[in-house]
Amino acid sequence: MKRIILILTLFLLIINPVFSASTVKKDISVQSVDGFGIKATLEYPKVKGKKDYSTVVLLHSLGYSSQWWETLPKELTNSGYAVLKIDLRGHGKSVYNSRLVRTSWKSMTNSAYAKYPDDVIKVVEFVKAENSKKTFFNNWAIVGADIGASTAILAADKIANKPKTIVLLSPVVKTKGLYVPVKLANLNMDIFSISGTNDVSGAEAEKYLKKFAQSTFATYTSEANSTGMLMLKSDNSLAKIITSWIKEYL
Repeated sequence: MKRIILILTLFLLIINPVFSASTVKKDISVQSVDGFGIKATLEYPKVKGKKDYSTVVLLHSLGYSSQWWETLPKELTNSGYAVLKIDLRGHGKSVYNSRLVRTSWKSMTNSAYAKYPDDVIKVVEFVKAENSKKTFFNNWAIVGADIGASTAILAADKIANKPKTIVLLSPVVKTKGLYVPVKLANLNMDIFSISGTNDVSGAEAEKYLKKFAQSTFATYTSEANSTGMLMLKSDNSLAKIITSWIKEYL
């Protein structure tokens, strides 16, 4: 009986490998088209001989940074994915413009926020170009929270190599001049949108955005009483739920 259990366990490990906590982490620094310094971190499982990684790009909430993703990055790397966490301009370490003047999101105009999609694409293209021995964007997905969700849709519309799926946390129809519906209508990919129990605006945005979706637009109500990426802190199951969705596509 023990031998049968051992064989079954080994079989499951083969078809669904569990990666160790050992990862490779690289700090990334990119200059945007207008000279703004965009910082990011690429982390992926250290697996001998592995050259092709599916990648998940994480775009944070307004007023936060890439350090606020709680357990989601670890959940993703433990599942074999590379994770690219980007500090959107005006946040985290991405706070210096072309004149090295510190710039906060609080003082930015809508014209600066309009550059978010191009900033993300710039980082993605940089990672592709700088890693000749490994590939990270043959298959990829984006997870974005509030303004990060808007940026995810707008970047997916502009980039040539489309992500396989997008996960939205507390989506918004329009914020800081970033208007989503028209660009969403251009995308032919499945989308998973999550809002919290008290996130009335997020739930309303989901209903509206669903009208523009050209493919599956699945929704989920988290037990969290918060919004955006903060839902990951109060709902411990959310990281696994997001990862499970991504596994269907990558």
